[in-house]
Amino acid sequence: EKAKNPDQLYVGLVQQNCEADCRSGILEGGKMEDVEPDDDCHRLFCESSVGRTHCDAGRVRVLRVNETESLGPYAARYFASKLWYGEQWFMQIDAHMTFLQDWDAISIEMLNAAPSEKPVLSHYPPNHEQDLAAMSGEPGPRLCGPVFAESDLESQIVRLEGGMKWDSEQLRVPRFAPFTAAGYFVAHSDFLREVPFDPFLPYIFMGEEIIMSTRLWTSGYDIFSPTQSV
Repeated sequence: EKAKNPDQLYVGLVQQNCEADCRSGILEGGKMEDVEPDDDCHRLFCESSVGRTHCDAGRVRVLRVNETESLGPYAARYFASKLWYGEQWFMQIDAHMTFLQDWDAISIEMLNAAPSEKPVLSHYPPNHEQDLAAMSGEPGPRLCGPVFAESDLESQIVRLEGGMKWDSEQLRVPRFAPFTAAGYFVAHSDFLREVPFDPFLPYIFMGEEIIMSTRLWTSGYDIFSPTQSV
């Protein structure tokens, strides 16, 4: 509904659901409960008045994965990249996202404004409850604050902290950033040939962004923060 050019969008959805005999996550007191199967979001969207036209036109591609066969988020990124059929631009987002009006055109404009031949635009986007229209004149958060994890479980890995607004006003030209974030990532689709997602990193969560940032940087890509949140 909020894209400027919805008929030019192609969605690759990796839907990892519990389909039967479902249990909740760990609740208070460490207990778990029986719960209903997850909603089939692809079916619900394609049956809706908003989604039916796009699904009928083949613009929504889906890979269904039962939760018992899921290999974690980084493997899902790899699977999602295989739903790319040669489109010019590539954008990766998490689930549960909302959008600013004309987010598609604004994302490409910011990418084209970046002073690099091989730019990547990325940050941690605001949560889905934020009013992006009210924030449209504000500078976008920038991912500039890594720390060493203190938990023994994490073995002092580098943890990326949530993005902060480092700029006092919205910029015209995106500034360099040290890391990519998995929740909002935009680039020319050439990167899928040059720096494809690694299919051999099952179950990885903390570390996927460090790995991708390093591989992009050492392949000649420059990482930038978006000038505004979309």
